Amino acid sequence: MNRRQAIQRVAMIIGGSVIGANLFLEGCTRSASKDVAALFEQTNIDLLNELAEAILPRTSTPGAKDANVGAFIPVMIRDCYTSVDQKAFLEGLSKIDEISQEGFNKKFAEITPEERLQFVNTLDKEAKAFQTEKREKEKAMEQDRANQNESSTNRQNQSANKVNDLDELPNHFFTMLKQLTLTGFFTSEVGMTQALRYVKIPGKFDGAYPYKKGDRAFA
Repeated sequence: MNRRQAIQRVAMIIGGSVIGANLFLEGCTRSASKDVAALFEQTNIDLLNELAEAILPRTSTPGAKDANVGAFIPVMIRDCYTSVDQKAFLEGLSKIDEISQEGFNKKFAEITPEERLQFVNTLDKEAKAFQTEKREKEKAMEQDRANQNESSTNRQNQSANKVNDLDELPNHFFTMLKQLTLTGFFTSEVGMTQALRYVKIPGKFDGAYPYKKGDRAFA
């Protein structure tokens, strides 16, 4: 599976665009702040694995922790995300225990699997509302640009700065976490060979291949 296929697969699962997709396709060469180094500490990798496992738990097939997604996420945050999103992710991760204490009077590591499911569902709902508001703000920014009656030179400069302007609006921590969990798992050896149907040397495409509900997708 190449990078483009990985992005397309995750986009289909989440029903939206993948954060950092352009850089992912280009090879992820963005510079990172020094603070991002904290994500590579083992305590944070362990926490990310536990959070990812709550999103994609082990059932009859492996879960996110089996694929060690917690070690994958820091690399992607460092190499493929904007400084604004890096900051938002770090801030979100630092508040996990605080949010857990508010909801369950316990740190995240101490809550039960059922409570963890409730925890991530609450964050997911919050993240969806946040991302919807973010998209509306971006549309308003685009409309403001279109309505401005400026010289052609200014319009060219404005177009060149378009990405930087939009980068000022961070994504929600949980949206990034969820996308990276799915990307990391379904592009891992564990995810591709045990959660999906893996064919080392695939044959021709068959649009009428037999399928019944519940069959695993092909890797």
